[in-house]
Amino acid sequence: MTPLNHSLHVAVPTAFDHEERLDTKRTIAHILQLQKLGIKSVLVCGSTGEQHSLTLTEKRQLLHALAQETSWAADFEFLFGLAGIVFHETLALAEAISKNPRIDGVVLGFPPYLCLSQKEAVLYAQGLINTCEKPVILYNNPRRTGFDLSAESLLTLIADPRVIGLKEAGSKERVPQLKTKTAVDFRFYAGGEADLAEKVALGFNGLSSMAGNLCPKEIEVIWQGLLKGDATISTSNEWQKMEQAAAGDPTDTISYLPWLKQQITIDGQPFGFCRQPLGLETSDRFGTGSIPPDLA
Repeated sequence: MTPLNHSLHVAVPTAFDHEERLDTKRTIAHILQLQKLGIKSVLVCGSTGEQHSLTLTEKRQLLHALAQETSWAADFEFLFGLAGIVFHETLALAEAISKNPRIDGVVLGFPPYLCLSQKEAVLYAQGLINTCEKPVILYNNPRRTGFDLSAESLLTLIADPRVIGLKEAGSKERVPQLKTKTAVDFRFYAGGEADLAEKVALGFNGLSSMAGNLCPKEIEVIWQGLLKGDATISTSNEWQKMEQAAAGDPTDTISYLPWLKQQITIDGQPFGFCRQPLGLETSDRFGTGSIPPDLA
């Protein structure tokens, strides 16, 4: 299994038009902007919560659009979010990923709300790993899903050499102990920039960045500085910009993802909308709480 070359990736949002239809062109245009600014790896359809609003058909459309684009650099890496509540649909997505040469790996999340048992979670993950046939980063986010992957289940899954990392958004304190039981090159990814210096000190050696959507050059400088043990990086101008990008709306009136999309522009035009209820408090697309025209 070919490993992933880059320890930093930017988790990109998905563009939707004013009627909440998937906009692959604007999504790709944003990724191309990041590529021009030095980013070498992105996560699509993951880490923003939007993947669970996308249908299987839409996810396939996004996969197809990524493969059709011809402007990617030879060393640019794509990760694709792989998770879902309906298992047979998630397996179908894994199969589509396996056939897509543009996708270099997956971030495998556990379904929200279902609160799987550990055994169910292991079987769920193993089925997807065997089907997608790509390098896999497991994603543990108990606050979002209601499920917390145990250390025992993790060790069971990483016995498969295709599992090359864990994005840990649960207990960061368990990472030093887990590192004693994993291979030297196994990656522990921080989900976002919160407590980033502390996480690197604990042994995190990968970053799934949200702030990088707004300050890609700065996040590269910060990440390389942290990996090299640069004690001054947390007082740099780059760090200040990163903290502002990671904090979200300074007035605290809208949630992070709608705010993030408001900051992103493509050739001077807005990036796109969120699917409601995200952004509902600032949206005048349909009137408060109304139904999109094509669903009415």
